Amino acid sequence: MRILIYGAGVQGSYLAHVLVRGGNDVTILARGKRIEELKKDGIVIRHYFQHKTTVDKVNVISKLLPNDIYDIIFVLMQYQQSKSILSVISDNISKYIVFVGNNANAREFQDFINKNSNEQKQIAFGFQTNGGRYVNSRIVNIRLGGSMDIGSLDGKLSWHQLLENAFKNTKYKLIFNENMDSWLKTHMIFVMLWLTLLMHVMVIYVK
Repeated sequence: MRILIYGAGVQGSYLAHVLVRGGNDVTILARGKRIEELKKDGIVIRHYFQHKTTVDKVNVISKLLPNDIYDIIFVLMQYQQSKSILSVISDNISKYIVFVGNNANAREFQDFINKNSNEQKQIAFGFQTNGGRYVNSRIVNIRLGGSMDIGSLDGKLSWHQLLENAFKNTKYKLIFNENMDSWLKTHMIFVMLWLTLLMHVMVIYVK
C-alpha cells in the first residue's frame, strides 16, 4: 500500500517505522535538516524497553503536490501546523486522510477540506498512544509497542478495512471509535487538567 506520513517528528517517524515494517511503500514528508537526516540515515529508532535499535529507509519529500496520489495520508503535525496545511491537503487528489494528534476542532478541519476539495474525501481522526524524544537526531521510543484510537466524526468509519489492511502485518493496534470528536475533546480536557495540576505543583515547589 502506498502511504504518506505528513510530518517527520517523533510520532510521524514511529508510525512510518511501523508501516514500513508492515510491508507498505512509505513516503515521509519532512522539513529543514530532518530531510537530510532521513535521506542519509533513514529512520533510526532506539526502542527503549526492547533494548534494540532499528533503521528503516523511506522515500523522503519536502512538498506534497496536487497530483501526488497515496492510498492513505497520515498527518502528524502540531495543531497549528496542521491548520496551515489544510489547503495543501484539500488540493491533493488522494482520497483517504487521517489527522493524528490532539485536535479540539476536528469538525472545522473536516468542513474546510470538504468545502475546498474538488472531490469528496474520506477523513478520519486519530490519537497515537506511544511517545518518545529526540536524542542526537535519533528517536527514543519510551513505550513498548504502539496503538491508535481512530474513527470518524459521524458514526462508524466506512473505510476501516483499508486501515486494517495497512496495519495487518504489524503488531500495532487500531482502536476504532464512532465519535472521535467527543473522544478528542474529552482527551483535551484531561490534558488541560493535568497541565493545570502540574503548574500548581511547580508553583508550590518553587515557593
